[in-house]
Amino acid sequence: MSMAWEENHRRYDLVNAALAEVARTGRPDVPADLAAEINEVFGDFDAFLCDVRRRWYLTFDARLDYLLENPPPDLDRAVADLWRDLDRERPAVRVLLEAHPVRTAVDAHHRDVLLAATGVDQFDLQARTRRVS
Repeated sequence: MSMAWEENHRRYDLVNAALAEVARTGRPDVPADLAAEINEVFGDFDAFLCDVRRRWYLTFDARLDYLLENPPPDLDRAVADLWRDLDRERPAVRVLLEAHPVRTAVDAHHRDVLLAATGVDQFDLQARTRRVS
């Protein structure tokens, strides 16, 4: 196995371990041993959060592709429902990211792409789905 593959696999396992802990406790706290490993592997907690966001967006985008291939009558509502559904399916991600709401370049890029593809503003979408959820 290559070093890059091993590093990627380690990051994946670490994200899953941290999210499992958040899911178990319902709190956005990561135990000290995991926090130390996060800092070692990602460089810092912010880089870790950026990776969590990126992974969430990848999942959202895969589902959005299907939605765009099979357009519903109300695209705005369907995108909001998709966002809400993913939040409900991955509550640990939501808990973690809501506790650390700093917007990053990943968020800005995704906002631009979503707006161009659907006409839906991601930041407005986030605000609306949080009020309803």
